[in-house]
Amino acid sequence: MSFIVDFLQSNWITKATKCAYNLRRLKALVFQLGLFLSRKGLSHLRGQLNLMYCYLRDIATGKYKDYDICSLIYIIAATLYLLSPVDMIPDFLPMGFVDDTAIIIWALNVSSKELERYKKQASDCGESY
Repeated sequence: MSFIVDFLQSNWITKATKCAYNLRRLKALVFQLGLFLSRKGLSHLRGQLNLMYCYLRDIATGKYKDYDICSLIYIIAATLYLLSPVDMIPDFLPMGFVDDTAIIIWALNVSSKELERYKKQASDCGESY
């Protein structure tokens, strides 16, 4: 759990809040996550990452409007962390995605009610989640 504590004590939430209130930044993040999903890596989280992508995309395009801002910020923060070349364990090292995985799972857990509500309304996300 130290990954989560370190994550919450860093500036990822602040960066995510700025992104949540700036549509241009949010759309750029969605684009970057889409590129990440087209590569290999974190295959065990593919469905969950796809759900995060669809959630962010639908908010950025205005398709999903009744969202919980706290969940949005947590998911943005986890996505920013995942996409960042600088994190607690560099991704090129063996076991380099352990911290990324822990943070993604944490964000999904704290946002689970919001994501369940979103899934009931989403219909065109491609892969199942």
